[in-house]
Amino acid sequence: MAWNNRENNSTNPHDLTPVIDRCINCGNHEQVHTQITMEYEGSLNTGPICRKCYSTNSGPKITQF
Repeated sequence: MAWNNRENNSTNPHDLTPVIDRCINCGNHEQVHTQITMEYEGSLNTGPICRKCYSTNSGPKITQF
């Protein structure tokens, strides 16, 4: 899949199967949406995030000072 191809036209069966892994946010084994890097108490953690956590935490962030 090229960077300018907006649709997944791959014929490779591995590309079409959903990836199930442990979510870095909730810890459940669910379908992975993407890989994220999050900061927790000063350390950076990189890992997969599930669709439910991604949709819950996405959106405009409003910072209060």
